[in-house]
Amino acid sequence: MSTPTSAALTHLKQRRAKLEADEAEIERQVYDLETSLLTDHSSGGNVLRGFEQALAQGKQHQQRKTKPFKTEERLFSVSSVSSQVVGELQAEADAVRTTASGRMAKPPSTFGVGRT
Repeated sequence: MSTPTSAALTHLKQRRAKLEADEAEIERQVYDLETSLLTDHSSGGNVLRGFEQALAQGKQHQQRKTKPFKTEERLFSVSSVSSQVVGELQAEADAVRTTASGRMAKPPSTFGVGRT
């Protein structure tokens, strides 16, 4: 026999699980769209990388291969503390901080990481 309180708690847990799954799906979509923006549209310039080089070099620049991008350029994904990119950046930062002697090195700049 379940009490009204336990039934409500079960309902809230199910709702929370659904919301977390929805959030993960939205973050995956943002990650995929951001990857597309950084790779497919980089030769003509984009809002993340800017348009200066594309405008300066004209058509020659547009026919070049796409330039690889850094994790730090993922401005949309980094804006969510639960995004997979934040975990990647944190792992990179932890690896940089620990030196071969086991001492902590100067932490790298993690612009936007951990902020909501």
